[in-house]
Amino acid sequence: MSYVTERMRVLKASCVLSIHDMFTIIRPSLWLLQVVVPSLFAMFFFSMIALYAGADREFVIIGNAVQSIGMTTIYAVSGIPGTQKHVGTMSPLVMAPSSLFTIFLGMSLFGIAAGFISIAVSLFCASFIFGVSMASINITSVLIVILLTTFSVGGISMMIGSVGIYLRTSAIIANVATYLGLVLCGVNFPVSDLPGWAQVIAHCHPLTYAVEATRGAVVGSTVSDLSDPIFMMIVLGIIFVILAYLMFRFFEHLARVKGKMDTF
Repeated sequence: MSYVTERMRVLKASCVLSIHDMFTIIRPSLWLLQVVVPSLFAMFFFSMIALYAGADREFVIIGNAVQSIGMTTIYAVSGIPGTQKHVGTMSPLVMAPSSLFTIFLGMSLFGIAAGFISIAVSLFCASFIFGVSMASINITSVLIVILLTTFSVGGISMMIGSVGIYLRTSAIIANVATYLGLVLCGVNFPVSDLPGWAQVIAHCHPLTYAVEATRGAVVGSTVSDLSDPIFMMIVLGIIFVILAYLMFRFFEHLARVKGKMDTF
């Protein structure tokens, strides 16, 4: 068996097992509500604030629809190492012949897919519940932007999750990352309204470009029109996936040396 084939089998097996475990604990219908409802409440809450403040309500609704990817994916993926420690399955995973990164990547695929579902449902609700006009939407552009957003945010989520191999949990870091995205990435107000130093940070986050590109796609922008934010999402996504791999290797080594692999 080739190296690539073996890794693909590990990814598939890890993904299937994570889905099985998830739906053993919770019914699919309840899981879907858990994914969708927080995003809908965020859209409603911030749209009401925008209405009260006299701001652009559609701007805020679309921004929070995109933010739902960050909210869903970061929490789903980053919590995997802590969950494995909690249920006592980290040691068997460490002893598996495949790399820990490959196993956790497979487990993360379902959480990353959940982000795709979340934004798809959120954009649907933005139109049919919140009244955002989708008459000029470019479906191809939206799909490409969503796929690239899930890819890049998935890399960030894996980075955060890697810390959970060494620490008891990475939940606090996930909370900070989620709300920083909400504040810095142009979700509820333009990035240009931020202080200069905050704008620098915002432009290092793929969600900033995802929000910009989605707003453009909703009003009919083509893929070529959105080439700049799409290019930045690809670049940042690749960078974060590489960093996630390096961080996994580092924290796995550190946990082994310090005896923290099973600490919960």
